[in-house]
Amino acid sequence: MSDVYAYADRGPIEPFWQRIHRFFLLPLDKAVLTRIAGLSAGFVASFALLFLGGLGVFLLLLAMLAILVIGARYGFKLIERSSKGFLRPSDYPLTDDDLVSQYLPYKYVAVNLIFGFVTVVLVAISGGSEFVRIVTWPLFFVVISPAVTMRLVITGSLRGALNPTEIMALVRSIGKPYAALVGFVFVADLSRTYGVAALAVAGGIGAAGATLLMGIKAGLGVGGVLLLFLLSAAFWYFTYMICAMIGYAMYQYAEALDISVMGPGENAMRSVANARTIDVKARTRDALIGQLVSAGDIKEAIELLSHDLTDRPGDLSLHARLHRLLIAENSGPRIENHTDTYLALLVKSENWREAIELVEDALARRADWAPRDIDHIAPLAQAAIRNGKPQLAGRLIKGFDKKHAVHADIPKVYLVGAQLMAEWGGKPEEARRILEHLLKRFPTDAVALEAGRYLAALNRPA
Repeated sequence: MSDVYAYADRGPIEPFWQRIHRFFLLPLDKAVLTRIAGLSAGFVASFALLFLGGLGVFLLLLAMLAILVIGARYGFKLIERSSKGFLRPSDYPLTDDDLVSQYLPYKYVAVNLIFGFVTVVLVAISGGSEFVRIVTWPLFFVVISPAVTMRLVITGSLRGALNPTEIMALVRSIGKPYAALVGFVFVADLSRTYGVAALAVAGGIGAAGATLLMGIKAGLGVGGVLLLFLLSAAFWYFTYMICAMIGYAMYQYAEALDISVMGPGENAMRSVANARTIDVKARTRDALIGQLVSAGDIKEAIELLSHDLTDRPGDLSLHARLHRLLIAENSGPRIENHTDTYLALLVKSENWREAIELVEDALARRADWAPRDIDHIAPLAQAAIRNGKPQLAGRLIKGFDKKHAVHADIPKVYLVGAQLMAEWGGKPEEARRILEHLLKRFPTDAVALEAGRYLAALNRPA
């Protein structure tokens, strides 16, 4: 069967700096272009709210905020999907929006607010030093920003995105090309800023603004409406180009960043000249498995993937596809056995979002399911809290200290329990009791320091 169903070689991935022209063209993809047109039309239409007077101004601000959130959410989707090898937005499944956290735009704003606050504090400490201002502002908003964005997409966590150790590890994983990425993103951002500003000046946006202040009933006219539409379209064009660039860089270094590549990647972008070679030599894995599944040959597709896994046992993209096929086959023992294997790889590579989704699926199939490797329980519970899933964290740690009385992760479990009691259970006194017990029983454990800080925060007057 290996001769018949040999896979096409993905070949070397084209470096992001050699495909800048593709990033300029990506916003013209049908799916992205439709999104830009919709956001821009909504932006223009929202100005009609000014007919409502003072209330209309407030509603206009809310409408613009909603448009920004919707647009930013799609931008993060571009990054996340590109990082996993789906390089053509028109090919995205229609039902995959839930793969990207809906809270990422808010967390991204929080990141920038934190950067701004730290910058102001450093400048104040330095006595208003212009040198400190010149150094810190580009450091946070130019040099570090792409890495933080990547970490935010990978982890879905604000804390994970701002972890200095992990940021440096990501930069080291990419290496010197990270400097090129920073440069390209910075230039694209400048193009967005000055391009939109130039368009506004050329179109006389100042006069349009004055017209609005004197009364929306005077109207912007066709020219004013067109100008507003073009301003919005230009903003989202460059925004989505930047998102595509960052997402592709993550795809290029997916192995170093422990990202599960599930999409066809470059295979979907191959030229027609290569099609004959691919057809003769082999079919791509995705296309072949799709054919087998469509024909109802799920077992054969599973056998095919299992054969590949013997050569690449750590390939997360293969495990992800195999797991979906096992679920389609609906063989309980095989699903549970692979769940533990796949989960171990996800935990090891710190792909927490995929790991949490896998745990939720396992619990949905069997309420009393638990990870076979108990060393995974505490880290998974911590990841569940970071991803805003306290109920899942509670289910994972329930009865842990009684079932595994001498396990080394008991302090971690106690800390998770205290967090659940204080932040979601509305029982701060119970949280204090747990933390005090932790500090008394495990005073030298690495978790004790964090537990002590948490207890101090709970004891601090409101």
